[in-house]
Amino acid sequence: MIGLISRYQRFIRFCVVGGTGALITFGATWTLTELVGMWYMASMVVAVAVATVWNYNFNALWTFRVAKKVSDASYEWDSFYKGSIIQRWWKRSIARTVWEWIPNNSKLLDVGCGSSPIITHYPGATGIDTNKEKLEFMRTKASAVFEGKDLSEYKDNEFDYVLCVEVIEHVPNPALLVKEIARVVKVGGKVVIATPDYSKKLWHLAEAFTPYKEDHHNNFTMDKLDRLCEKFDLMPTIYKYVAGCDLVEMFVKCPQSRG
Repeated sequence: MIGLISRYQRFIRFCVVGGTGALITFGATWTLTELVGMWYMASMVVAVAVATVWNYNFNALWTFRVAKKVSDASYEWDSFYKGSIIQRWWKRSIARTVWEWIPNNSKLLDVGCGSSPIITHYPGATGIDTNKEKLEFMRTKASAVFEGKDLSEYKDNEFDYVLCVEVIEHVPNPALLVKEIARVVKVGGKVVIATPDYSKKLWHLAEAFTPYKEDHHNNFTMDKLDRLCEKFDLMPTIYKYVAGCDLVEMFVKCPQSRG
C-alpha cells in the first residue's frame, strides 16, 4: 500500500513538473518570437532547451529523488549540500545565521549536532549526539571533537557558546535540556536555539513536507521558548526567522544564573 501511494505521488509530481515545463516552452516561445523578434523555429529550440533543463533538474531533485531517513548518518550533511533547492536554502540560512552570531574561535558545544555542517566552522568545538553513526560520519568531515556523552557529563560553566539547532522540539523533556544547557554555558556566554515556531501559519504548511514531523514532541512558539529559557536565566537577545516560521534565537546567560 505504501509503495502504491509513493508511485502515485511520483506520478503527480511528474505531471506537475511536465506541465510546468510545457508552460515554460509556450511562454518562452511566445516571448522570444513576439517580443524579441526571434525566428519562430529558433525560439522553439531555445524554449525546449530551457524546459528540458527544468524537467531534468526538478524530476531529479523532487520526483525521483530517493528520500533519506532522518536517522541516516549523513542526513543533515546531504540535506545541506545535496537536498532540494528549498532544503539547501533553508539549512544554509540557519547555518549562516549561526556563523554570523558566533565567532569561529569560540569554545562551543553543539547539542544534538547530528551530521550538520554548521560545526565545521568551529574547529575547537565539541559536538554531541545520541546517534553514533552520525558522530562517526562527522569525524571524517570536521576537526571538532565528537562525543556520545550526555550533557550531564560536562562541567558547570564550561563553554562560551552552546548551540542547539532543531533539537528541542524532539526531546521529551525540554525543560531539563534547557536547564543543562544553562548549567554548562559560562556566565555571559551565549546560547543559540533553533526550532519551528508553531504560532506561524507558514510552519503548518512547511511541516507537511518535513520527514520528521512525527518526532516533534513540543510545539514551541517564541513566547513559549523565551519563558522556558528565562526560568534558567537565559535571557533572549536577538532572533531571526528562516522562511518566516523557523525561529533562530540567541540567549545570554545572565550573572544571576543559578547554574
